[in-house]
Amino acid sequence: MLEEKEIIENKTEYINTIAHKQFALNRLDSLLTYHIENNNFKKANLLSYWFEDFAKYNLAEENFNPKLLKKYKRGSIIKVNLGFNIGNEEGGLHYCIVLDKSNALSSGTITVIPLTSIKENKKYNSSTLNLGNEIYINLKKICDNMSKKLSEEYEDIWKSPAEKVEKFNTDFKYIKKVEKEISKMKKGSIALVSQITTISKQRIYDPKTSSDILANLRVSDNTLDLIDSKIRELFIK
Repeated sequence: MLEEKEIIENKTEYINTIAHKQFALNRLDSLLTYHIENNNFKKANLLSYWFEDFAKYNLAEENFNPKLLKKYKRGSIIKVNLGFNIGNEEGGLHYCIVLDKSNALSSGTITVIPLTSIKENKKYNSSTLNLGNEIYINLKKICDNMSKKLSEEYEDIWKSPAEKVEKFNTDFKYIKKVEKEISKMKKGSIALVSQITTISKQRIYDPKTSSDILANLRVSDNTLDLIDSKIRELFIK
């Protein structure tokens, strides 16, 4: 009798879940269609990219092992996928500053402050902190050194096996991509201190290993002191 009841309950739950799934898919389709029909193609694309990423993260969640990532220290700069968020919440791929005083290698989460580049004619409120171009200078130096190292290591790359040529192309393209991104930081970076957030380490795009571009990039102790002062001003009496 109990087994029959469980079968009925499971069947009912299955039917309800399928119906709920279809409802959710219809809502998503309506949302994307709405933006497309209103020529808001950028928003439709950003939403679509995030749905794809979210599905990828969700499927990988069960097998995700944070111990395979490098250890992140306070003040480290990491590149994070903040996703598509609501209202004025910061979203998309952003450089962030790690806040954790001691983040265990086994921890699946990490607390960060999102960064944004200074934009002309935009006023920033008192919940933000202007960090100047410290990050740009240090990251530009790292990119320049890595480009030089690649050039020296692969001087005769075209005589090498196809796999080595492919790796060189991948590494070189990524360095150039980062250089293009950080060019926006030349005028300075803004720390969005009011948007401190704790994220899953699955969202970390770079660095994942100690050999990645951002692996050794960190803000100065003086900058961390300024951030601490702003946190006290905003959140502590």
